[in-house]
Amino acid sequence: MTVQSTQPRKLPTGIEGLDVLLGGGLPEKRTILVLGGPGSGKSILCTQFLKEGLEKYNEGTIYVSLDYSKKAFTHDMLQFGWDFETYEKNGRFLFLEGAAIRRLPQTTASVDAVYTPDDLTLEDLVDLLSLHIEKIGAKRVVIDDLTALTFRFPDDVQRRGAILSLIEALSPLDVTTVIISEALGYGIGRGINTEEYLSDGVIGMYLLKDGTRAIQISKMRGVQVDNKPHPYNIVDKVGIEVYPTETIFSEK
Repeated sequence: MTVQSTQPRKLPTGIEGLDVLLGGGLPEKRTILVLGGPGSGKSILCTQFLKEGLEKYNEGTIYVSLDYSKKAFTHDMLQFGWDFETYEKNGRFLFLEGAAIRRLPQTTASVDAVYTPDDLTLEDLVDLLSLHIEKIGAKRVVIDDLTALTFRFPDDVQRRGAILSLIEALSPLDVTTVIISEALGYGIGRGINTEEYLSDGVIGMYLLKDGTRAIQISKMRGVQVDNKPHPYNIVDKVGIEVYPTETIFSEK
């Protein structure tokens, strides 16, 4: 009798060293959190994940940003040789940008509703994604970032409820979603974000006091991973490089 594996299908990230730590890639159709401080490379890592789906598997991909303009994104990613303008023209990539986000009408109304970051609700975002995922056959989605979506929930209980609702609403969309969030420091004493408890997986990217960059998979439900901190770097014409055979030990 053959016992079927309960391990989810893995989606390679396009970052070889990270895929080694993940045992092949991110688990399919899960919601993964990528957190870190400013300049840690969160957007680059997530964009590499999208590029891998576009180039290797011909998958549709979506990048949702509430504070990163499409013009800046396209320019910044060209330094790594990633031409997302061409990807978009080919119909397999969509960049949904803050104030330019338009929600497709679900009624006979002739004018689309336009949402700015200040009035875009979590429900609006999920509806928006559902429509565009179907339109381009998207399998990989990045949401940048969670802070901009939940700023209107200063109360911890409300924020937790809003994040949980978002994650539950993303599940039926049958896509692998990576959500960017800001870290509350690094090390044993760092604060834990609410979203870390609620997401299916957590990848932290940190800049240590000595200038070393460290990446750590602190959580990945249903998947065995290497959860030790490892060094990584941001390399021109390459993107994120992770060094899985090297280790980093934080100060006690």
